[in-house]
Amino acid sequence: MWVFDFDRLRQLRKQRKMHQKDVGAQLGCTASSISKIELGETAVTAEDLARLANIYDDKNLADFFVQKV
Repeated sequence: MWVFDFDRLRQLRKQRKMHQKDVGAQLGCTASSISKIELGETAVTAEDLARLANIYDDKNLADFFVQKV
């Protein structure tokens, strides 16, 4: 089974030296919302995932999923 890798979002954000408020501003939400997404506490829509991939310049959406054993 493949599951969404929420931690990947945090890793990409930190690699680009961005703060949650910066990402939130680009998505039109709060830093708190970005935190909840990164922690897996809230669902991420396909639209938001595509927007995050653009922000982080990682167009391969498969990178955001891991196989759960």
